[in-house]
Amino acid sequence: MTLFRVTLRLTAPLGTPLVGPTLFGQVCWAILDSDGESALSDWLDDPDRAWTVSDGFPAGYLPRPLVTPRVLSPDDLETIKQRKKRIYVSRAAWLEHRGNWDEARLPIDALIAEPSLPRRMAHNHVHRSGRGTLEEGGLFFLEEDWRFSASGGDAGIDPGLIDVYVSTADDRDRVKRTLSAIGQQGYGRDASTGRGRWDVLSVEEDRELADCDGSRMVSLSRGVIDPDKMGAPLWRLEAHYGRTGPQLSLAGGSPFKRPVLLTRPGMTFSPKAAGPYGRMLGGLHQDHPEIRLNAQHIAIPFSETSEDAA
Repeated sequence: MTLFRVTLRLTAPLGTPLVGPTLFGQVCWAILDSDGESALSDWLDDPDRAWTVSDGFPAGYLPRPLVTPRVLSPDDLETIKQRKKRIYVSRAAWLEHRGNWDEARLPIDALIAEPSLPRRMAHNHVHRSGRGTLEEGGLFFLEEDWRFSASGGDAGIDPGLIDVYVSTADDRDRVKRTLSAIGQQGYGRDASTGRGRWDVLSVEEDRELADCDGSRMVSLSRGVIDPDKMGAPLWRLEAHYGRTGPQLSLAGGSPFKRPVLLTRPGMTFSPKAAGPYGRMLGGLHQDHPEIRLNAQHIAIPFSETSEDAA
């Protein structure tokens, strides 16, 4: 499997957060549209071909790993609240400190918060009898992420640039072609009205992140825990409420998938066996057993500083 780092330039608001499970679903639709149902089925059945996809991170940053709590000095306690909100660590700081990870030694400016730019957009409920909009309860609001229009963010980053990591046996051109098609068609909610657009700026093989002899692993993606392979895990869970997409929704039946609990990026564990870690999930829809979700992890190595060393 090859790990690719894909850099996107957002060109429109995001109606749906750029999370791996939703992006994986749109990759499946892109393959179905281009290659057909049989090709998609073969792709999903081959564990070496089905993509494992990360969330979208600010370009040049990685999710901050969850590590063993330790006793902090009074000086460190002063910044703990500020650090807690900063969920991303710069790639440069990660590469420098991953062999002996201790967050207390990280400069505060190596960490940033999620650089979103939320906007609340008003919508109307249309009266079904054809008489305009409802007088009562006709107005509702949806939140969108407009970071694509921001001029600058923390640490001088460009909020409109996003890194997505893809682990796959497919080649670079296939990765770029597929994600470019999704960026042109639109990602997530309200794609038909111009939301979720991007350009693919680069697709580069990333060997640097795996080049470390660490005793722990940190996940860049959302997934499930396999106790046979993943020891001493530290994680935060988040429910994923998937939908089937307009292609199946318009054909009838429920658009809602069964909710699943997934670990968020930044979960850590001690490997007990060779990967892959996590698994492909099925049974997500009552009417469509073919629908699946890749809940495997893109895991990269690091080592924590021991309590004695600290």
